[in-house]
Amino acid sequence: MSERRRATVAVAVVALVAAAAGAGVAWWRTSGDDPPPQAAAEFFALSLPDADGNAQPLGQWRGRPLVVNFWATWCAPCVEEMPDLQRVRDEYRARGAEVIGLGIDRAENIRAFRDAHRLTLPLLVAGMQGTEIGRAFGNAAGVLPYTVLIAADGRVAQRKVGQIRPAELRRWLDAQLDRP
Repeated sequence: MSERRRATVAVAVVALVAAAAGAGVAWWRTSGDDPPPQAAAEFFALSLPDADGNAQPLGQWRGRPLVVNFWATWCAPCVEEMPDLQRVRDEYRARGAEVIGLGIDRAENIRAFRDAHRLTLPLLVAGMQGTEIGRAFGNAAGVLPYTVLIAADGRVAQRKVGQIRPAELRRWLDAQLDRP
């Protein structure tokens, strides 16, 4: 093997190892700790305004599987996954599940986004408080998007850092709704 080819292979190997190490560190830093058992109870005690300024007590969704998606209008993967969240909500709402979005954003941005995309899922305005709510659910780094499934019994059943795919969300919900 020529010296030039050997150097190219060495650089490629180093790049792959660095990429794998970087991905591992990113996962470790954003995976967070398991949320404490009282995280959902504290969440359900809150009230947040919706995009129109109407107070929405989060306790209204207690007792059913609830998908909580932390997002922002300026977050590209958040924007990309929002139509999927709407479709999944439309599919599962009649079975008792709900999907809500907690916007780490301003009401006018959330309202404009909702209207432009014709969304009907509840979009609440959490502002910077939403980052702290996400941290309580184990999102230590405050990464967006962040999705949590709260089971009907109030425990945190699933968490996902980054964009969630509809198939994964459906698996989460089916597992909750098919429980005896």
